[in-house]
Amino acid sequence: MVKMGIVAYDNCYLSSLSGPMDSFQVANAYNCRQSGSDDATFEWNTVSITGKPVKTSGGISIATDMSIANTCEFDVIYLPAFPYQGALAMDDMAKELQPLLDWLVSCWKRGTTIVTICTGSFLLAETGLLNGREATTTWWLEKQFHKRYPQVKLNGREMITEQDRLMCAGAMTSYQNMSIHLIERYATADLAIQCAKAMLIDTSARAQSPYQNLLMDEASGDPVVAKAQHWLQNHAKENIDQAELAIKMGVSQRTLIRRFKAELDLTPLSYLQNIRIETAKQLLENTTLPIIEVTERVGYADISSFSRLFKQRTELTPAAYRQRFKTKETLNV
Repeated sequence: MVKMGIVAYDNCYLSSLSGPMDSFQVANAYNCRQSGSDDATFEWNTVSITGKPVKTSGGISIATDMSIANTCEFDVIYLPAFPYQGALAMDDMAKELQPLLDWLVSCWKRGTTIVTICTGSFLLAETGLLNGREATTTWWLEKQFHKRYPQVKLNGREMITEQDRLMCAGAMTSYQNMSIHLIERYATADLAIQCAKAMLIDTSARAQSPYQNLLMDEASGDPVVAKAQHWLQNHAKENIDQAELAIKMGVSQRTLIRRFKAELDLTPLSYLQNIRIETAKQLLENTTLPIIEVTERVGYADISSFSRLFKQRTELTPAAYRQRFKTKETLNV
């Protein structure tokens, strides 16, 4: 039997707290049916700092089984996610949850595996345990995470990372993928597949990259960079030379590249490529245009080179991306 501690704290997401418990309940039911035994594979208790009920982000109060001062030894501790509200709010939250963070460190040192998802990776990083180790978090907070925890080897492309008994998963509903991962790890691959099928969990989704908006939060406070961004967005189909772009912006090419890197951690060419890829995504999702025409509409003449770039940024070919994300309206065309 795998003994699990499910951590609850004020303002955590209800679904990320209760979802894994539902998954483990399904795993127990399947395993008991197949083995003819009443012995559960997974056993869990909810744990909070004080042992008192906590109020989740949606306002629903959840009773907990025990406090961190009265817990038994767990094989696995699971830490749910929360609504991220900025760096200052994160400072306050870390101070409020310091007893919980200290408890996580002590449990890990005794051999417990610590598991989290989405913004829960921020809390796990606050313990210092992730320093020098690989981790992931929700893709849209990748920059904020990297800025706050520069010693963590952040891999925002992955759905799940694991190193030294520390597991992290990506955005909000990745608790489903993490639950299946844990069922496979602590039970069997066959049981994990059965549970995934029963709960309609897509186990083929192993990366966050296909879901990422490459242009999200790319607005710049640098007037030169902002002007160049606007120009590139309106001329994305054209053949653009970085030297000519610099002249249009009234700066040297070296200065333009340096300022882009400082503001966006991208070159102007990489930013242009992101514009083209995001435009292509919209066309693939919402139209039935042949891929060669999509390629031409976003400014590429060679479909093979565009497909390579598209797969490099999204982990999917244009055809596979369309198959996964095409809209209902597109299906009916």
